[in-house]
Parts: sequence; C-alpha cells; structure tokens
Amino acid sequence: MKQQTPEQPIPNRNWYAFYMKPRHEKKASERLEGRFHIYCPLKEEHVKWSDRWKTVEKPWLPGYLFACVTEKERLSVLQDPSVFRTVCIKGKPAAIREQEIQNLQTVLGETNCENVELEQLRPGGRVEITGGSLRTMKGVIVTIIGKRASLRLDSLNCAITFTVPAAVLKPV
Repeated sequence: MKQQTPEQPIPNRNWYAFYMKPRHEKKASERLEGRFHIYCPLKEEHVKWSDRWKTVEKPWLPGYLFACVTEKERLSVLQDPSVFRTVCIKGKPAAIREQEIQNLQTVLGETNCENVELEQLRPGGRVEITGGSLRTMKGVIVTIIGKRASLRLDSLNCAITFTVPAAVLKPV
C-alpha cells in the first residue's frame, strides 16, 4: 500500500482539510505535492471491471485532502481546479492539530484496518457509549454542542437525558 506520510510540524503552518471534487483526490495530491506538504492516505482495492479484476489505489477518505500550509499557501491550494474549499467550523478554516493527523496516520497505517468510514454524529442518531461508567449503554442523540452531546436513554419506561463527551460515542 502506497501512502504519503506527514512529517514533523512546520512553524507558522497548520494542517487543513480541503473538500475535493469526486475522484480527484489522487491527481490533486500529485499536482500539489511539489509545492506544499500534502497528505492523501491511499489504499489498494480490488475492483471488478467489466472484463477483469483490477487493483487500484483509492483514497481512505473520499472527498478530502490534507495540507500543512501557511494562510497564504492555503489560499494557493484553493486555486487548484480540483479543490472546492477548506473545511470550516463556524465560517472559519478549521486548523487540525498535528496529533490528530498523526492519529489518522496510525489508524490508516494498520495493515489489518478495513472499512474505515467517516461518520458524523447528528441529532436523532443512535449511539453506544464506549467509555466511562455508562459504557455499553445505547441511546439517541438529542443535541450536540461543541464536543459534548446530550443523549436520551429509554430504559425503565422513562426517558433520561444527560450530557457526555462526544468522544466516547460510537454510532450503532
């Protein structure tokens, strides 16, 4: 499996995620790699074509490309024809911590890692609590504010609503 790896953080630069045109991640990565520090994790996948099986490289996270750039360089990345925009939170480009990129690299670098999916927690979604004293309980998300989620557990014929860190929730 060919995989580009992020290096040590560069001063005055942050990691950003960019939305890409469908199936443009690999080509855009190749175009931008010479000018910027780009991370586009790829996996080998066997696909059936009409007349044969073929091994192709596909992105682990379709629709996304990561770059460690300055603000000026971020604007230059947006000039690429395959890049739609920067992933934003509350209207501002969302800088990604170096540790999160390293964690992503670790997870995707595992040889036994299969079926990695990017899922967002949303109100109304069913989840299981994976940490703390309420581990293994299941419920429905009522609201999400920042990094915390309010859940409703339907047990003993009454609804109990409480707030937990979103990090300990897993969609079911």
